Amino acid sequence: MAGIKHVLSAMAVSMALVSAAQAAPLEMNFQSNWGSAQKQNADAIEPWAKSFAEKSGGDMVMHMFYVGGIVEATASAEALKSGMLDAAAWSIQDPTKMPYMQLTSIPYLAKDQAHAYRVLTKIMENVPELKAEIDSVGVLLSTSSSAPYMIASRDIPVRSPADIKGKRVLSASPSFGDFIEAWGGIPVTVTPGDIYIGLQRGMGEMFLCGVSCIKGFRVQEICKYLTDLGMASSAIFSFSINRDLFEKDMTQAQRDLTLELSRDLGKNVLDSFLNDVANAYKEFEAAGCQVIRTDEEEMNQFAEQARAYMTPTHIRKAKDAGVADPEAVIKKYMEIAATVD
Repeated sequence: MAGIKHVLSAMAVSMALVSAAQAAPLEMNFQSNWGSAQKQNADAIEPWAKSFAEKSGGDMVMHMFYVGGIVEATASAEALKSGMLDAAAWSIQDPTKMPYMQLTSIPYLAKDQAHAYRVLTKIMENVPELKAEIDSVGVLLSTSSSAPYMIASRDIPVRSPADIKGKRVLSASPSFGDFIEAWGGIPVTVTPGDIYIGLQRGMGEMFLCGVSCIKGFRVQEICKYLTDLGMASSAIFSFSINRDLFEKDMTQAQRDLTLELSRDLGKNVLDSFLNDVANAYKEFEAAGCQVIRTDEEEMNQFAEQARAYMTPTHIRKAKDAGVADPEAVIKKYMEIAATVD
């Protein structure tokens, strides 16, 4: 009898080992904040996604999708909270739910993209309300920052807001509309697929976007002049994972590995952005475009008009969302930015 028990016990252990060896990997879906027009930025995340299978020995697999591959970009934060997305790169989508996050996008908070990354990191460390908003979406893995703005013009060089006044300016997102209006232009929001043909057929004289999407949409083939507008907005890009997945479905070893693999994700994406912007300028000039790098006086004109027009809107939205003193929050953000080299 004892011998039979010993055999059964050994069989049970053996079956458990086989079962463990055959256990399915933890498969996760990640949606990027960027699509094919900004493929270089999306692809900067790919090594991170692939590293899960490599570093876990196949125990964890992260499938990567471009923006819109699973849900629309505007739905990514809510999809991440609900678990429809396991992980995602996302930025602010609903200012009524994230007023402290929308206040970080006040015009010209930072000097350049690398400075914005450092500024936003320090603001998160010193403003618990902002960190709480980001944590409400999921477990924060890393952050990065948006690219500098650029305005492309078909026929005239843009050196001041006066050059934009009265012009129809295309954009692929309503979020650019406030800047266009602040500088006196007429915003025309179109789908990404209509940008090239819209400029080609006269729907607009200009196009406003980040530097990398200027290149991605091949605007330099139509527009003769490309003006660097600097960090008109310093939006936070957050890389987060669904909280229930992280806290309930992962083992401690899986959680530790996820945090380890994600530690430098935001910095690596930032470096890819910076490299892409530098390469984009070279491509623009090689295509025969005039790249206008605004000097301090010219940049101040854009900054002052954007702040005068948009700051009251930021304050109103924050008050409507329940922030008691948005002016004090903006002041704190600016003070923090001034202390960051």
